[in-house]
Amino acid sequence: MAIGKKYRWAILGAGHIAGKFAEGLAACPQAIRYAVASRQMEKAEAFRRQFGFERAYGSYEEMWADPDVDIVYVATPNHLHLEHTRRSLMAGKAVLCEKPFALHVADVREMVSLARAKKLFLMEALWSRFLPTIRRFKEEMMGGKYGKPLLLQAEFGFVAKYDENSRLFAPSLGGGAVYDIGIYPLFLALYLFGKPNSIEVVSVPAQTGTDMTTAILMKHANGEISMLTASFAMRLECDAKLYLSGGSLRLCRMFHMPTQLTSSLGEALPAEIEVETLSNGYNYEALEVMDCLDRGVTESDRWSHEMSIDLMELIDIVNQKAKEQFDR
Repeated sequence: MAIGKKYRWAILGAGHIAGKFAEGLAACPQAIRYAVASRQMEKAEAFRRQFGFERAYGSYEEMWADPDVDIVYVATPNHLHLEHTRRSLMAGKAVLCEKPFALHVADVREMVSLARAKKLFLMEALWSRFLPTIRRFKEEMMGGKYGKPLLLQAEFGFVAKYDENSRLFAPSLGGGAVYDIGIYPLFLALYLFGKPNSIEVVSVPAQTGTDMTTAILMKHANGEISMLTASFAMRLECDAKLYLSGGSLRLCRMFHMPTQLTSSLGEALPAEIEVETLSNGYNYEALEVMDCLDRGVTESDRWSHEMSIDLMELIDIVNQKAKEQFDR
């Protein structure tokens, strides 16, 4: 396969998720690991050395002002996504912004409107969407071999150390189980079945008022049901099971980064469906961005602006229903 134009990537933020993305980026022949920007120069320089980037910046403003940056990956905390995406677009950069795109659907619409006005590429970094195993999961569902899809059960949970000032629990930082990990089962339900017709939510708050555990029950247009759970209070299996009229499919733990997909027809024992995954999986979303730029498009048709808006709208509804319970 011919390698297209090479693109200079800059990473905004030097935390854990930025490191994961940098590892994936190293597996992309088109990607030049160009720059990393942090509010702390020492942190940026350490990141640069560890992941083989060319430049380190001790401020975001320096990176935005660099004319050699083609694409910015926004890897800062949730509550900063809107501001940092806006600033990156205003600087004329293509943007891949870490999930969740923002904290509210109105913010996502603002980001999308700006990208369209500037005629610049923008995509939410929902990396699971681009993984080969997730794609194969839907292909198997749509193929008809297992019958009509009826029920999705997907869960994501771990025991998080409570810290009222951490990004997981602080309301001002966009904390909460739904924002951080509930986005994965919600995405999967949306990806498989489309927008729901009805949503029921049961949620338990943390001391900060963000959600600690949230269970979601949704019914979709063709009668499919989604039963989803996100929790910082318990260790869950973190798998996804799809029950169909003639069998079942399962994304084994961890379903948002699956390495194993199994299927079962009728009462047969589960059998593994082999799917090859390269690098750590974060490379696939980067490849999608560069493929879109190669084709001269400013939006991915595999994870479009409207899909991000639909997902954020769903998150808003779930969080609002949870808040109503907390306020009683």
